[in-house]
Amino acid sequence: MKTQEQDFDVRKFYFYYGPNHYLPKRAMVFNLYVAPDGPEADFYKPYVFEVFPHLEKLNLQTVADLFVQTLLEVLRMDINLFINDFSITEDASDYVIAIEFLDDYSAEDAALLVSDWFKSMNDGTVEQFNFQRKFELLQAIFDKSLLGGPTLYALVEAGMRNDIPVFFLDEENQYQWGYGIKQLRGRSTTFHTDGIKDTEFTMYKDMVTEFLMMCGFPTPAGNNCLTEEEAITEARKLGFPLVVKPVAGHKGQGVITGIQTESELKVAFQNIVEMAGKEGLFFDGAIVQQQINGHDHRLLTIDGEFVAALKREPAFVTGDGKRTIEELIEKENKKEIRKDNARSPLTKIVPDADMIHFLQLQNLHTGSVPESGEKIYLRRVANISAGGVSINVTDNIHPKNIELAESIAGFFNVKCLGIDILAKDISLPWTDGDFGIIEINAGPGVFMHLAPAYGQSINVPEMILLSHFKQPELARIPIITGNNITRSLAARLEDVIAEKRPGLVTGSLTLEGVFFNGKYFFNNYSHEQNVKIILRHPKTGFAIFNHKSEKIYDYGFFHEGADIIILDHANWAEETLKEQLLPGGYIIEITDREILLKMNRNLLKTFKYREKDKEIKLVEIVRPILFDIIEKYEV
Repeated sequence: MKTQEQDFDVRKFYFYYGPNHYLPKRAMVFNLYVAPDGPEADFYKPYVFEVFPHLEKLNLQTVADLFVQTLLEVLRMDINLFINDFSITEDASDYVIAIEFLDDYSAEDAALLVSDWFKSMNDGTVEQFNFQRKFELLQAIFDKSLLGGPTLYALVEAGMRNDIPVFFLDEENQYQWGYGIKQLRGRSTTFHTDGIKDTEFTMYKDMVTEFLMMCGFPTPAGNNCLTEEEAITEARKLGFPLVVKPVAGHKGQGVITGIQTESELKVAFQNIVEMAGKEGLFFDGAIVQQQINGHDHRLLTIDGEFVAALKREPAFVTGDGKRTIEELIEKENKKEIRKDNARSPLTKIVPDADMIHFLQLQNLHTGSVPESGEKIYLRRVANISAGGVSINVTDNIHPKNIELAESIAGFFNVKCLGIDILAKDISLPWTDGDFGIIEINAGPGVFMHLAPAYGQSINVPEMILLSHFKQPELARIPIITGNNITRSLAARLEDVIAEKRPGLVTGSLTLEGVFFNGKYFFNNYSHEQNVKIILRHPKTGFAIFNHKSEKIYDYGFFHEGADIIILDHANWAEETLKEQLLPGGYIIEITDREILLKMNRNLLKTFKYREKDKEIKLVEIVRPILFDIIEKYEV
């Protein structure tokens, strides 16, 4: 018998990484004990509503309801992560909670945090517990996870919002959107469809500069220099002012602008040499380049077409005549747009040696007090990762500049290309001068377009996915699933599929393991991994999955959706397969003497059968509807 001291114990954590018998999506499942003689929900509500006031409008009757809604808010990390579903069932004296999650490590910690918080309410130690501080630490853990990256999270959420299947490939440390032959795999905006040599080429700024000049694209002259002497020689040839940057850098790291003298050039060159050493990298040169005066812009293309333009300003503070620069930075960092997490438009401004040096060039330091309204720039570079400010200017760009961006993108076999330019006025054609391409990037960050600090949002993550799939439903392949699909039945179905679409690869999973077009491939111990093998194969055009109850309990279904569900005297767990039926799909239910064919759960026809002819009869029923199922997912 459980005691009051065990109130809010959480245990038996289990994770399903796809739809399962609890929820039609990923779920963290655990047991929760709430002491029946403990306080009612109203006792806990004031504490919870103080932190999450919007929960007050919900009709939360029980302590379990309040606990789960609180956990849902914690899992959203105070940044409105796309987490919505949960279920509450009972198991003896425990509640069984199933709740959607994104990152399993932080999800379990979140459940433990909420449990401990409610315990502190019971104990009268809420103030000492300091929930807010612990919540901030949990947010920091999530921020360091793979999904803490704004661009990757935005792409994952875009998949979820558009009902495009998306799952993590642990072994490859990347995500997959869509199934089989439809799939798109990648991490951030670098995808398996990108040309590896093109992606690699964009990393070398010196070669990119030479390429752009060869094509007649406007770019400042310059060369990669391996020694200080080479840098000085190049500077004398080009003339000042100059820019010096690492040949293979990123995010504006190591870029020094506004160099006016040879002594400044030497310092900048040595900084890049030292930076490579600190990072344990081989120093492969520093580019010495003419400086172009203008505002920093990022132009973005998807599959060679222009989609967005962003103006970026270096991090700055505006004086009030009272505060020091250091204090103004602290004030700026407290803004909502600088939360520096997976959903905030801007990062925090972090003082460092580069900032101190740039302030010194302006005869300033962090203790200086700017006049009221005086704008003080803190960095040379405008990268968002360095605290820069983003402004959407997509509607302002001149058509000639769009043509230029698309001309450049046409040379690269990459899904996304970021083109960094300096221009005094993006609304004027590049041919008017004061315009130069300073860098191109394969796999650029795109969250700044979705959530600029100022200006209209452009849903670039959704554009990326739809550029590949065209329509959300076309991310899928036809799927037949059931609870008693034998190897012989799967073989019969594979033959019919081959008749309908010769050359189409069918992946099937039965008790014997994974098969492709009837040929045995492998039988993984993990049912989930077997399903994943079929969905991950880039040639799978049709999938057949057998899910027995013991596999459902242990692994769930993993795949999202099915077009034909065959249930043969199904038990409760196997009956939950019905929740996976897609619109326009069919359920075939087998009873002792009859086979029932249903569409969208509406009975279409009843068939008599003999046990020894059951599989033959099933194939006869499936054959006439198979063509429509296949055609549904064809472009």
